[in-house]
Amino acid sequence: MNIKTENLIIGSGIFGLSIASYLLNLGQKVCIIDKYQNPNEASSNALGRVDPILGGAGHGHETKPIEVAKKSLKAYKKFINLHNNVKEFIDLEIRPTIHFYEDESQFNSINNVISEIDPERNFFSIENLSTINNDISCLNNDFYNAKSIFNGTIFLDSKKYKNYLEEDSRKKGLSIIHDEILGINNLSNNPLLLSDNNTYSFKRLIIATGPWANELIGKSENIDIYPSKGQIVKLKDPNNKFTDLHLHGPCSLIKKRDGLIWIAATVEDKGFDKTITTSATSELMNKASKMYNGIEQFPFHSQTACLRPSVDNDLPIIKKLNYKVYLASGGGGWGIMMSIMVGEILEKEFN
Repeated sequence: MNIKTENLIIGSGIFGLSIASYLLNLGQKVCIIDKYQNPNEASSNALGRVDPILGGAGHGHETKPIEVAKKSLKAYKKFINLHNNVKEFIDLEIRPTIHFYEDESQFNSINNVISEIDPERNFFSIENLSTINNDISCLNNDFYNAKSIFNGTIFLDSKKYKNYLEEDSRKKGLSIIHDEILGINNLSNNPLLLSDNNTYSFKRLIIATGPWANELIGKSENIDIYPSKGQIVKLKDPNNKFTDLHLHGPCSLIKKRDGLIWIAATVEDKGFDKTITTSATSELMNKASKMYNGIEQFPFHSQTACLRPSVDNDLPIIKKLNYKVYLASGGGGWGIMMSIMVGEILEKEFN
């Protein structure tokens, strides 16, 4: 079959669905193609932290670079301004963060970024925990003497967010085809998308395939989006003892609305290997124990492993490759946060 469409998106993760939602709202026709009916990648397994200031837990950076922080703030505000019904559907909430760090310079770096992007403190604030008259007995004081309380971090359920985008887009006319793409024929001239049984023609082709983008576009475009493996451990809390706070330092530790304690996440350069490993379990439990006394008392529930589409500067690559082919991928651990802007940014590339 020769299938024709105005906008053809490869990839039904949060980037692909966010682009579809934006274009549908503009009255355009959109079709998504994906190999799987229920993809189980980073879009469905992410921690769902939306925070333009604090760096990735355990990555060695206390804050995001200023350029990334400024762009991320625009995404943060879009999540804040979502309709209340949508927020409830995706379990969106703001949780106070206890941030563990090694010295005052790290506190100052966070405070400086807040001053740069939110000088009126409309969204964010930070205060040394020692100045707050609040004894949080669960905190481990043996490894990190310095702690602060940071306000403003958003959490959401990434799988529910993905489901919301898909359901809402289907109501607006989105069609989704499950097919395995073999490649793009004649990428630089008059490209066609090929599978075993179908040929796809389009006004625009949008590649939103996460870490697999390079496999479609090839190295000739000189774009490096690589897989970063992230494993997350989840624990049960049968007696409801765990704190409501988000603990952030060598890892992120939080009890989410699903009732499970999430310990996130490893950062592994393993190519496309998604094997769940006991070494990752040990690593995450060890990091969590440095923040929370008695983390080992909570029973193991499950462990996930997925591949983030990573780039060196943490900002998604959203660009035109030629007159009708576009790329939207990257973002690493901040893909969920930046997804809410991806359609708007991409549409500007059309003109």
